[in-house]
Amino acid sequence: MKLIYDCDNTIGIPGKDIDDGLTLLYLNQQPTVDLLGVTLTFGNGTVAQVQQQTTLLAKMFALSIDIYAGAEQGETNKKTAASQFLATTVRRYPHQVTILATGSLANLAAAAQLEPDFFDLVQQIVIMGGLFKPLTVNHFPVGELNFSVAPAAVAQVITGGAPLMLASGQYLATAIFGRRDLVLGNGSNRRQQWLEHTISDWMKVTQQMWQVDGFVNWDGVTALGLLQPELFEFETGYLAAPTPQLSKGMLQLAPAKTPQPVKLLVKIKDLAQVNQIFLQGLKAYFA
Repeated sequence: MKLIYDCDNTIGIPGKDIDDGLTLLYLNQQPTVDLLGVTLTFGNGTVAQVQQQTTLLAKMFALSIDIYAGAEQGETNKKTAASQFLATTVRRYPHQVTILATGSLANLAAAAQLEPDFFDLVQQIVIMGGLFKPLTVNHFPVGELNFSVAPAAVAQVITGGAPLMLASGQYLATAIFGRRDLVLGNGSNRRQQWLEHTISDWMKVTQQMWQVDGFVNWDGVTALGLLQPELFEFETGYLAAPTPQLSKGMLQLAPAKTPQPVKLLVKIKDLAQVNQIFLQGLKAYFA
């Protein structure tokens, strides 16, 4: 599978989410994935922060990946290394490239400005974001992030006509990677110590926010939904036209078929199995 990972990775910054970075580590270990490049967007942090942390992660774990930075929030449809790479790559490999997007969708919208056939040329866009109802984690209200930070870009992507798979927040809110799951190995090298410490620190944050002994693996589960769909249940829905509620990340399903179907990840069959598979991808760095 030819894949571009578009993310807002902030792993390693105190108080900021870690699942994008873990997902990048997981994807890099998958033999079925030809990771063409990583494009960086805003969301969990600024693009500058995301670029800094992704570069550090790549150096620490010896990742042979090409990294392309996008525009900062508010720089609408600006031509960047990320948008240029996305546009050029789908043209080079028509109908062969899957894009996994787990941050804002600004880079994808900007790529479509550079390549008018962008949405026709991409094989599939897999998105983590959006809500169909208010989101709670362990009964605590949670605001939507990925769609609300760039709603105009979201509207452009979800109406562009590309095949879509969507893992929206309410279906992943119970995807807890627990503290007891965090067993990376018996070694004590610097990489392992850093990763265990970073994950543990984020678990402390989620414990304070939501009284959850672990963290919600939003992006990792979305990646697994793409790579191992047999672990999940899906439904086909039809997206209604975007409304002003998109500024809060809210989507609506149409009561009848529309030109924009979407494959919805609606259930994790066995969370313990999903967590173990994801963990194995991380443990491979310490084998």
